[in-house]
Amino acid sequence: MDKFDGYTKFQIGFHIFIVLFALGIIYSYARNEFQIFFVTIGSVIAIASIYQLYRLIKNPKFINENTNY
Repeated sequence: MDKFDGYTKFQIGFHIFIVLFALGIIYSYARNEFQIFFVTIGSVIAIASIYQLYRLIKNPKFINENTNY
């Protein structure tokens, strides 16, 4: 039996997309004029999504049971 249901797979895909998007923001603003505000915002978003990915992959059932949908 698959340990990831459809909602968990969607969350994993979404957070991977957000991490890639945030890394693109960090790279583009670090390369052009190094605007510290956008690099910081991109870093915070990337770290938050990486943490959520870690939690989802480590224990997907616990997160899905705690949602009130």
